[in-house]
Amino acid sequence: MRKFRKYLALSIVLFSPVLPLSNGIFNQSVVTAQETSPKEHAMKVVEELQSYFENEALPTKVLTAESPVYFSAATTKVSDTENFNIFYYAENEPYEVNNQELNNKTPIAAFQRAVYEDEAAAQKAVNQVIDNQGEEIDLGYGITGYLTAGMGSTYLNWQEGNWSLAIQAPNQEGVSSPDLAKQIVEYLEEIALPAPEVVGQIKLRMNDSLTYEDNVATWQVGNVVYTVSHADPFTLIEMTGSITNPTEQ
Repeated sequence: MRKFRKYLALSIVLFSPVLPLSNGIFNQSVVTAQETSPKEHAMKVVEELQSYFENEALPTKVLTAESPVYFSAATTKVSDTENFNIFYYAENEPYEVNNQELNNKTPIAAFQRAVYEDEAAAQKAVNQVIDNQGEEIDLGYGITGYLTAGMGSTYLNWQEGNWSLAIQAPNQEGVSSPDLAKQIVEYLEEIALPAPEVVGQIKLRMNDSLTYEDNVATWQVGNVVYTVSHADPFTLIEMTGSITNPTEQ
């Protein structure tokens, strides 16, 4: 049985961005590129974030092949380890974690942990959608997707274990949601996503102009909902997978 089948059901909770709050640890400086390589700086950022939220597994893969090479992050108050947000940035300069200048930058990705009243409320917040209607598409490895169209877009849905996945794409030549879905299915043959306890949802969009809120993975564990978001649809999958399978930038 495919290793990821025991993992989460996808459900998309599009959360409104919470601007990083001042926590008294903002570093005003920018480390010069001569002092640190992109790889070294990324490792430092990952280690610092993990020291703030040491009981949580956090993403380690954020950058894309086309993004600026320096990776940094800003957090909400690190004193609250139950409910927090981490905003990730790709820049041409190696900003320290929580540098105030990041407040004027646009995040490329985000990670959120949110506690709900009980498990039922957390599951509802995931808002999992299972849609097995439409044209059947063979995605490989025994996975079937279901393709529908409407309002100028196509919608491709499929399930992997407790995860439900959906891709919205413009209904135009040269844009193929089945190709992206097959790439994801093949990737998940090797890399396991975090395991939702009951439900998980992934929602992806194939548009030219995307923000970090357009591609979202959400899953429930007990009364906690985790959300990963990224401006790039496939990197969203890689970023979510890096929580359970740490990888370098």
